[in-house]
Formats: sequence, C-alpha cells, structure tokens
Amino acid sequence: MLKKLLLTTILILTFIPALALAESDNNPTVQITSYKKLYTGQILAFGSGSGTLISSNGLIISNNHVIYNDDEQKPLDVFEICITFDVEKEPTCQYTARLVAHSKDLDVSILKLNSKDVFGQTVPNLKYLNYQTNAAPKEEDEVQVIGYPGSGGESITITKGQISGYDTYNEFTYYKTDTDFDFGSSGGTVLDANGNYIGIPTYIRSYAENVGYFLDLREALQWIKENISKSPVFDKTAEDCLIFELARLKNANDTLKHTYADYPKLSVEIPDGWRFWSIENDGIYIEEEKLTNPAGLGIYLNFYQYKIDEGYLDKLDEELSKVKEMNPDYKKEEIEFNGYNAFKITYSYYNSKRHSIYIPYGYAFVGINYSINLNEEEGQTEGIEKVLKTIKFDSNIDTNPNLSDTISFDEPGFSITMPENWRIQTNKSNTPMSLIAEVVQENNYDGYIYIYYDQIPKGDRELSNKDRADEDTKYIGGGSKLIFKKDDVVLDGLEGYLFTYEYEGDDFQEMHKKLTIKLTDEDYEFTINYDDLSDNFDENLPNIELILNSFVFTGREIERKGEYDFGSLNYNFSDIQYHRYVSDITDLADKGIIEGYSDGTFKPEKLVNRAEALKIILASKNHMEEEKGLGNDVDFSEYDTDDSPFWDVKKGNWFNPYIQYAYQNEIVSGYGNSTFGPERTVNLVEALKMVFGVYKIPLWQGETNPWYKLYMDKGYELGLVGRGMENPGHELTRAELADLVNDVYNDATNSYSYY
Repeated sequence: MLKKLLLTTILILTFIPALALAESDNNPTVQITSYKKLYTGQILAFGSGSGTLISSNGLIISNNHVIYNDDEQKPLDVFEICITFDVEKEPTCQYTARLVAHSKDLDVSILKLNSKDVFGQTVPNLKYLNYQTNAAPKEEDEVQVIGYPGSGGESITITKGQISGYDTYNEFTYYKTDTDFDFGSSGGTVLDANGNYIGIPTYIRSYAENVGYFLDLREALQWIKENISKSPVFDKTAEDCLIFELARLKNANDTLKHTYADYPKLSVEIPDGWRFWSIENDGIYIEEEKLTNPAGLGIYLNFYQYKIDEGYLDKLDEELSKVKEMNPDYKKEEIEFNGYNAFKITYSYYNSKRHSIYIPYGYAFVGINYSINLNEEEGQTEGIEKVLKTIKFDSNIDTNPNLSDTISFDEPGFSITMPENWRIQTNKSNTPMSLIAEVVQENNYDGYIYIYYDQIPKGDRELSNKDRADEDTKYIGGGSKLIFKKDDVVLDGLEGYLFTYEYEGDDFQEMHKKLTIKLTDEDYEFTINYDDLSDNFDENLPNIELILNSFVFTGREIERKGEYDFGSLNYNFSDIQYHRYVSDITDLADKGIIEGYSDGTFKPEKLVNRAEALKIILASKNHMEEEKGLGNDVDFSEYDTDDSPFWDVKKGNWFNPYIQYAYQNEIVSGYGNSTFGPERTVNLVEALKMVFGVYKIPLWQGETNPWYKLYMDKGYELGLVGRGMENPGHELTRAELADLVNDVYNDATNSYSYY
C-alpha cells in the first residue's frame, strides 16, 4: 500500500457550514487511490485523488487522470475508496470500486462502488449529490471545494473561495478560483453557495500564486448520461489483492498485531496509541498516533535463496563500512534480540540517534530501523522498546521456503531455468514495479541477475534495435568501458540487443562487468541484467549462456520461435581488453566479418595486408546485403578461377576469389608489373579506395593533386579518418581497419545505401 504521510490529525483549511452535507451519515466526497497490477501479482498505489458519489448504488464521478496510467495510456487496474462518516475523523478505507467509463478529452471518469466491503459486509446506504442541477457558475460566486488534498493530512478538507474567471481547454469550460486545493483534490466536489454540485476540481497552475481550475459540470452531463449505465470492468486478480491488503491492514490495527503467513512468519504487536501505517509483503511501518515527534519503526524483510551465512554478513559489513566512514560515533555490537542472534548499529544524525538491528534468520534477513529524537529520548525509547519486545518468528529457522531453479509467468508469458547452484524467485517487493524476478548464485555475494518487464518508452518503439542499442551505450565512458555490443539478438524468437561494459566498483580498482539484454515483446520488453565482479563474470559465462538458452517465450505467436542467437557476451578475443577499438572489433567479429587466430587472440596492432583488407571489406558489404535482404550478396566461390590478371594471384589461393571479383568490378587494380601484392601492407588511402568501390560511394569526378586527395577528402567528409591516421600512407593495423570498416558498415546500414 501507499506509505501514509506522517501527519495524522485533521487539517481543515477553512471551516465553513457543510451546506448540503449537514446531518448526513457520510460525506458524498470520497477519497480514491488507484492501483497498478504488477506482473508479480502484487499491486502498487499509482495515483490518488477524490471523487463524488452521485447515486444511491455507489456511482462516483472523478477525473480521468485520477484513474489513468498516462505512461501506458490505459486505466489503472483497481481502486480503493475511502468514505468519511465523521469530518473530524479519518475516512474509512475498506471499500473498492470498478471502472465504468472514462474520457481523456473531458478528463472525467465514472467508478462504481462494490456492494460489499473488504470484509464481505454490505455497504450501507450512502448520501450522494445530484449531478443534474444545471446550476450555472458565475464570476465572483462563492464556492466550496471538498476533497482529500495531499497538503490536508489524512482527513477530508473543505475550503472556501470565489470564482475569479474562466478558461477553455479541449473546448470545455473551466472556472478559475482562488480556493486552496492541490493534486489530491482532483476529481472532488465543487459546491456553490446554495450547496449545488457544480464542478470537478481538475488542475492548478503555479505562477506567483496557485490558481485552481474546475470543470463546469454541465460540460460533462451528456457524457455522464450516455455512459452511466455501462457495466463496470475490473481485474479480479488485482481486486482480490487490494481486498486482501486493505483487510490485512484494518485487522492489524483492530487487533494491534500482525503475523505474516509465509516464511519466516514474522509477527509484531503494537501498544495502544500506535498504528500500523503500512503492511507490505516485504515490510511494515509502525508509528505513534500523535502530531509532533511521533516515534516510528520500520521492519524490512530481505528474502534470500540460500541460508544467511558468514559470506553474506561479511558483504553486509563492507556496505556498512561506508556508513561508518561518514559517522564518527558509528558503533556496531553483537546482541541477543528476543532469543535470536543479531547485531545492532547506532550513530548520530543531527538531533537524533539512528538505530538498526539486523537479524539473520535462516533464508531471511530482517532489518529493524528507527530513530530517537534526543529531545524526547525517554518517551520515544519507551514506546519503541515495547514494540521491539514483541517481534518474533513463528516459522522454524531451517524451513526451506519453496526455493526453485525455474520460474514461469503467464503474463508476461515466459519461463527461465537456472543451472546448478543458482536460484531464482519472483520479486517479493512491489518496487521497482518492473522487476519480476531475481537470481542469486550460491556463495556469490557480489553478483546478481535481475529480470524486468516494462513498457518500451513511446518515443523508442519505432527505433531499430541498432538505434536503441546505440542510444543505450552512447554515454558509457568516464571510467566505464563498452566491451561488447550486438544488435540482432534472438532468444526463443524474441528479437533484441545486448551490450556488456566494464566499470570500477565502489572499492578502488574493483572491476565489475555488467551484461544487459533487451528483448522486444511488441510495445513491451524483457530486460535481463547480470552484474558481477569481472573475474566472476568471466568464470560464469558458460552458466549465463545456459540461462539464456533456457529462456522460453510462451506469449503471442512469433515467426522465429525456437531460435537462439546471442553471440559473445564478453570480449571476443583475449588481447583486445581496453583497446581503443574494442567495440568495432567485437561488432565485426560477432557478425562473422572478421576472425581471430587459433590461440584466441586478434593481434589488433598487427599490420594488415591488401588481400585480408579486401576480404574484410567485401565480407562486410555482403553481410549488409544479406541483413537487409536486398539480394545483392555475392557467392565469391564462383570467382575462384584461373584467369587472374595478376601472376601472384592463382586459383586455389584463399584470396583469389575476392581479388578476382574486385578486379572485374573495377574496385581494385594491380601494379605495373602485373602483380597485386596480396601480402603487401595496406595503407589508409588504399583502404579508403577499396571501401568506396565496394560500397559504391560516389566521388567527385574532378582531378586532384595529389591523386589521393580525392579519397582523403571523402574520408574526412564521412568521418572515416580517425585520430592518428591523417597520413594517407599510414599503414593500417587490424584494429584500425576494423574501425574503418565498422563505421562504413553502420553508416550504410542506417541510411540503407550510399548510392
């Protein structure tokens, strides 16, 4: 559930007569919290606002933006309704509603209150307002705005002001008012001086002062009449989850106790005058019910997949050492906590003392955090200690909490399996909301695999995988080094891209590697991240490949189902790490355009000869033709003939077909003695001439002096002449040729043609 604000008492900005609300069992203005259903089966509070009851059967008018997920361009999934029965008390939050209709243009929505509350009890008859009064707002009229603004505490807030003008938006009339309201008032109630329901608070603008706008209700009347009788839509899974969470919180506050049903079955009791403010699957927040300096306490559960051991605790110590460095009075001590082995951290923070108690309990690690205000140390400590004494676990420490090496989802439809000594579990927290699964390796406390599923940003959906990969890796630098990138990844038919980079961790010279894979599922995408120490990363690559090959997509039908192609996940060759052109080398190697040596090296600084350079350039063009399906790729074996014009190029030489093809297509020529010089090193201008000929890049047809200026000028124009290669006679290394060819290939792929 949404974490509640610390302010607990009612704040009514302006006390005024309730007009149409007098002598009522309930206030028709309700509070709405809208929830998003996560793929893990949990829900997350995503938006909030107000609404107005307009019928005896629980129809509610609100804004569209209160119930709408603008990122995903669709309504949210389930709605909590809080009803005020006493304006001097907080509303009762044990009701749910379903969506009937919504309009983005009007920014209006209709919800329908469910007939049963979260305990299965029938909702009582509720007072409502007449939305068809046709009362006409006018400038200088006095109005009341009723709602649940974020600045108004936990209770209903009623404010008074007057209409100061009007404006139009989407051709609908909105009245300006100096009445105080903020985002939480959205969708609430505007009454005129006679108690008529005349408008819906919708938005504010902040200039020198806030100006609030409300929609003239008459603008929405026809739309309401047309849609009010529609059947509500709802997501049963989300609704059941919300009902469970609301009942759980209400029961805990009624009984002053909560016990988790699942391992490690943590339980806690609170004294009178305290309250459970939130109960989530991975934690609880408890606080005193008083306005000033309330004592509060958070309990957080980290569900691990192997038993908490010394290695885990040593890693935690490393993290805590950073806190120690910043706090001179930092103190750590081993303690016994209610019969459990634990340790406690304390340090000062401004006018308070922070306390953290950590309890390793089997497969769970529990943290308890609280701060004591030094001005109220005695009173706050007494309350905190009462709560601490009640915390216990009702599950056996050695109980195996249903650990698994395989995980399956129906939505999104996929499964993935771990190799030996790896485990995977569904994310037990509702944040981050896109995280659906997390993986750990036994005895590895530095590495993790996280699997996310989220909507692709709207502006990126039309981009190619290459463009998205380029964008994601554009700013890798400043201590980080991109070491591999592939933009045509396939896992069980889903297409995407990946990249790996190395970076320095928090500890000096502690190098990490991180792999990111993104797989497109229409407007959504899977993201798989593996982050680890560099040595662990290299050692685990066979396991990571097994994991990727186990990915099974069970969603929509796809053409390439069953295909897997993720190439290398690390440096292709042992001798290119940190080389200036490592990305270019790995890009071309993964496409099969360049190769290394049998000993696993690339020899990036070795000079490249004319025959090898020509083959690499031709192979890159062939790959581009195949990739784009243009049908212009060449079968070079057809050119392995014995009619070479060069006496040093013969049939059977590995380079013969490439040189024959290039000669016949006027890409290359030989020397005056009828030789080609396949073993001679290639210089920059020779390589440029080959590239321009192979890719049919048009050149100026005039004469230049010297002759090679024509090719150098074009090289500069296309950004192909790199730093340190300004001399046309510069002999190219294998790495420099890779940079040149990869740049040409990428530019040709982006523009689809140089000609």
